[in-house]
Amino acid sequence: MAFSKKQVLAVVFSAAEQYKTNLVGHSLLFVCQDRYKNNYCVEVTFDISNFKHLTGLKTELKPNHFFQLCIDKRLKESDFSLAEDGTTQWKLEILPRLVKKNLSANMIGTYNQSQTLLFTEKLAGNVSACMGFCRSDGTGRYIPNTVLKGDIRSLVHRADRILLTFRKKHSDQQYTELVYAAKKTDWSTLALPAEYTYLPLPEQIEERKDHPTDNQDIPNTET
Repeated sequence: MAFSKKQVLAVVFSAAEQYKTNLVGHSLLFVCQDRYKNNYCVEVTFDISNFKHLTGLKTELKPNHFFQLCIDKRLKESDFSLAEDGTTQWKLEILPRLVKKNLSANMIGTYNQSQTLLFTEKLAGNVSACMGFCRSDGTGRYIPNTVLKGDIRSLVHRADRILLTFRKKHSDQQYTELVYAAKKTDWSTLALPAEYTYLPLPEQIEERKDHPTDNQDIPNTET
């Protein structure tokens, strides 16, 4: 059943608040592993200007103004329309699942261009939904530009496993907050890229948790 505009507003207001709390002003670092056990990292960043593209709503409002209206719950039904092809509906169905600290993502890959009218480069997600990223200005940092409903494995050339996801504020120099860790992983064999060898592994965080002066906990490993 199609969303009414009243229902759309409820979803968008809630998703905007979660996006602000979990992602705005932050970067995520995915530690990934391909089928040949090669490890690599992908970094993505989030700002308030990216949220509008994730909703699928058609509006003349500027991205930053749109986001602020959503946060203030002042966006009106007359401010937007829904895409006639139904894309707004399914984007709003999955958006609440993705605006999490770890995007509910356990796989990542390069988009296979299966939808000819959609431009994005990297997808991070799971078997039911994923978020797409493109490089700002074509060459800069990866920023979110869409969400897709469906199994990521059918939307990328090759779905690689996400082993770890870390989060940091843009102003922080290093990643320290672990927000996702894959199950059934032998962390003692994980070889991190040279620039990220400082990252705390789950077993190290577990040790810190047991220390009386450290209150840091390991997050839920699966979403």
